Amino acid sequence: MSVADSIRDRVGSDSDPNDGAGSGLKLATLLTYLFLYGPILVVVLMSFDAGRYGLRWDFTTEWYASLATRSDLIGSLWLSIQIGIVVMIISTVLAVVAAFGLSRFDWPKRKGPIATYLIFVPLTLPIIIYGIGLFVFFTQLGIGRGFFPIVVGHVLYTLPFATLVVGAGVIDLDRSLEEAAMDLGADPLTTFREVTLPALMPNIVAAALFSFTLSFDEFLISFFVSGGGAVPLPVRIWGMVRADIEPEVYAISVVVLLISIVIAAMATRLRRF
Repeated sequence: MSVADSIRDRVGSDSDPNDGAGSGLKLATLLTYLFLYGPILVVVLMSFDAGRYGLRWDFTTEWYASLATRSDLIGSLWLSIQIGIVVMIISTVLAVVAAFGLSRFDWPKRKGPIATYLIFVPLTLPIIIYGIGLFVFFTQLGIGRGFFPIVVGHVLYTLPFATLVVGAGVIDLDRSLEEAAMDLGADPLTTFREVTLPALMPNIVAAALFSFTLSFDEFLISFFVSGGGAVPLPVRIWGMVRADIEPEVYAISVVVLLISIVIAAMATRLRRF
C-alpha cells in the first residue's frame, strides 16, 4: 500500500469524494502543492520572460543565450560538478564501509546503538554548525578556504545520507546467498565482489546519486569554506543576487533545477529495486 493510499484510508475512506469534505481536501492539497512549487514556477517563468525585474509575459530565450557567455557562472557550475563527483566517490566508498561496519560487526550490547547514533546524529544538526566549525578548523590549521575544505565539508554532510541508503540494503540482503557462494568454494573477497556488491548495487548507485545532488546544491558549508578562486555555483548565485538579480541567474537556476530533479529521480527509482 502506498503512502497516498494509507492517508486516504485514514482520513477519507468512508467519505464521498463529491461532498464538501472531499472538495476541501482537494483544495487543501492543491494549495499545498502551490505553496511548495509556486516559487520554483516563478523562477522558471522569469527565465523565459523578457522582463528583468518582473513578468512581462513576453517570451524570450535571451537569458539562456547570454548564460553561455558568462564564464563566471559556467566556471562555478563546472566547479560544483567536479566537487559533486569527488564527494560522490568518497562518500559512497565510506558509506559502504560504514554500512557493513554497523550491520555486520559484532558490537557490544551498549556500543552498537551508540555507534549507529553517532553516524546519523549529523542528520539532525543544523548545517550552519558544520560551516562555522569547518571554517574555524581549517583556519587554525592554516589551510584556509578552497577546493579541499569544500570537499571535506560536503563529505561530512553527505556521508550519513549515503550510509542510510546503503545500510538499508545491507540489512535487507539475504545472507544465505553469500553463505551459498562460500560453501561452493568462493573466498570472502570473491563473494563480496561477485555476490554482495551486485546485490547492493541499486543502493550504492542511489547513495552515490544522492550524495552528488546534496553536494551540488549545498550552500551553507560552501559559503563558509569557499574562496581562493574556488567558488561553487550556489555561492556565486548568492553573491549575484545580493545587490541586483541578473536575468542569467534565472536561467542557471533552471539548469540546476533540472540537474537536481534528474539525479534525484534516478536515485529514487534505483532505491525502489
